[in-house]
Amino acid sequence: MANVIRFFMGPEDERAFFRELAPLGLELYPELVPANWQPPQVEESLAATLDEPSYYLGAPQIGPITVDKVKRGPNKGKWMIFEVVSPVIHYQRSLVDEDGILRSGMIWAELEVSGDVQRRVQKAAAFEKLYRQVSDIVARRARKSQPVGYLVLPDAVKLHQAGTELREEGRKGAVIRPFR
Repeated sequence: MANVIRFFMGPEDERAFFRELAPLGLELYPELVPANWQPPQVEESLAATLDEPSYYLGAPQIGPITVDKVKRGPNKGKWMIFEVVSPVIHYQRSLVDEDGILRSGMIWAELEVSGDVQRRVQKAAAFEKLYRQVSDIVARRARKSQPVGYLVLPDAVKLHQAGTELREEGRKGAVIRPFR
């Protein structure tokens, strides 16, 4: 089962998030990895170059990032990351859509894998500690939301106060407001 944190993050919040991630030694991977990909280290300047809606934050110091080649479909030849066995955190960005609405983002990681007890994969304690550090970076500066379930970071609060609507991701996303 995945551990999930849902949030609203403006561009300034994303830069601050990457700045605070820099000392952790994480690498950035797209969801579908090109064959010759050299993962960059996560740092503040990297936030301005992101163009995909989702990425993986990998921790190669904890264990290998396991990939496999996509064999069929439009992404044939690219590599996909096995998030269940790899020490990666999935990062879905909070982006403004074509209607000017800020959509929610989330981070999630597989920490406990359910299923067959003979084949159960347990993540390293160091990865669980890393995930807690990353989730604390998000939660430390955030407000809670109304209705509950989301964290709203300071730049997203400013965008909301300036008139930008906050909605959860999805076709019929509910309207979210910062609490207080």
